[in-house]
Amino acid sequence: MANIIEHRKFICVCFGDTNNNKAWQITLYDNDDVLVEWGRVGKALQSKLHSSVGRRKFERLINDKTSKSNSPDKLYTEVKAIDSNNSTISKSSSIKNVDLKEIAKKQIKYNSPILANFIEWLTEINAHNILVATGGSVQYNVVSGQFKTPMGIIVPEQVKEARNVLFNLAKDVTNKNYDDNFNYNLNHYLRLIPHDFGMRKINPLTFLPDMNSVQKENDILDGLDASFNDALKPKDNNSITKTEEKVFDTELNLITDRDIIERINKKYESTKKGNHSCSHLKLKYVYSVLIKSTKDKFDKVSPVIGNIHELFHGTSSQNLLSVLKSGLKVIPPSTAYINGKMFGNGTYASPCSSKALNYSFGYWNNTRHNRCFMFLVDFCCGKVYVPRSSNETFPKKGYDSTWAKQNISGVINDEVIVYKDEQCNPTYILEFNI
Repeated sequence: MANIIEHRKFICVCFGDTNNNKAWQITLYDNDDVLVEWGRVGKALQSKLHSSVGRRKFERLINDKTSKSNSPDKLYTEVKAIDSNNSTISKSSSIKNVDLKEIAKKQIKYNSPILANFIEWLTEINAHNILVATGGSVQYNVVSGQFKTPMGIIVPEQVKEARNVLFNLAKDVTNKNYDDNFNYNLNHYLRLIPHDFGMRKINPLTFLPDMNSVQKENDILDGLDASFNDALKPKDNNSITKTEEKVFDTELNLITDRDIIERINKKYESTKKGNHSCSHLKLKYVYSVLIKSTKDKFDKVSPVIGNIHELFHGTSSQNLLSVLKSGLKVIPPSTAYINGKMFGNGTYASPCSSKALNYSFGYWNNTRHNRCFMFLVDFCCGKVYVPRSSNETFPKKGYDSTWAKQNISGVINDEVIVYKDEQCNPTYILEFNI
């Protein structure tokens, strides 16, 4: 039986004048056979086998499909994705099959069955959120813990590029500027994040009619990032190791100390505002969090920068497991724009509990679940800049953080922003009754 030497995937998306959403794949075998497959994205592909034609034919067929002289409806671009069964691998990509749920349960230290249930729920809700958001265009592999588009498992570099394209689309949607440039960017985005539209013709205006739909796509990208495409580093196929790779160096503990619980509950209740949709929620559990790599970095810089504040940080449920792996990360500029982050690409928190909890509760993106969580974080603020408006460049030179203040900075509730990952350390997760 012939073995695969190389397998590559390509896509041609050209919505607008045409209705192209076409996949094209090519495989080179060690007996010099070349298999070509083609068809509509998400549908069964037709195939043709070229016997004993070798690499020269393999490369020529690829060049024919990707030539810059091709018209847009005939120009194919390579998809940076891999197959879920790992039997065929896109060029320059690799992945290891593992059960990330079991890794999380095994490597995250915890002291209670309640936390065991919490960890399992996080892995499941991460998948659920994305599957619902994509209407089935993205699938979930429960073995590898990876999200899969109709063209394969998305790799981090492709998600990153898609964010930049979505950033440009968001600006056009905001300005109601649906011109040729919008159509070009949309086709580019759908080449990076393939969607299964069936056979129907897609009107670009119905796919991204408003910022809510843009935010939905951004949530998909967040969830794809949180699926840990980058959690397990590729290994040399020729090397064999029995050492399990460390993904989580995290400890969670259910807090039973009444003094700690009462202090945190008092902080939550005294800083919430009744006009926020989540203000009726009551504290259920408090979990302490120790993410060793994050804590080590914070401990190194905090004595130098100083001015530490305990603040609230809310995020969607699909991001929680990613935070437990790597801590809170400074958000990309494109995400900041799409989510209305007025003070630049940083990590945001608030002294107002319900302001932060609204992000977890689903107020901004209208997605809610039967459980709701929020972080308490230590922010190393150092020298603080208080802006008069958001029409400035951030971060401000000579300052370590931005504190947007109510009635001064054009915000209804205070927001605090730090611009380096090491300035933020999550200390508690708060769970609320819904």
